[in-house]
Amino acid sequence: MSSAARAASRKVTALRGEHVDLTVAADAYLSTTRVDNPHTHRAYASAIDRTIILLGADRCLADITDCEIGQP
Repeated sequence: MSSAARAASRKVTALRGEHVDLTVAADAYLSTTRVDNPHTHRAYASAIDRTIILLGADRCLADITDCEIGQP
């Protein structure tokens, strides 16, 4: 992978708005080129969906703590 490709893959996309819930954030991430491969997309979507079920779809992304993500 070229250095330009590596730099592009590390870019963070800001989600604008007062209340960005987990579903909106997940949809935004899953629509990026980072998960263009259908196998990768399916695996990531499955893991993200399970996380959203645990944390609550209407939860604001900014309110989720690191500790909550790491809990079983």
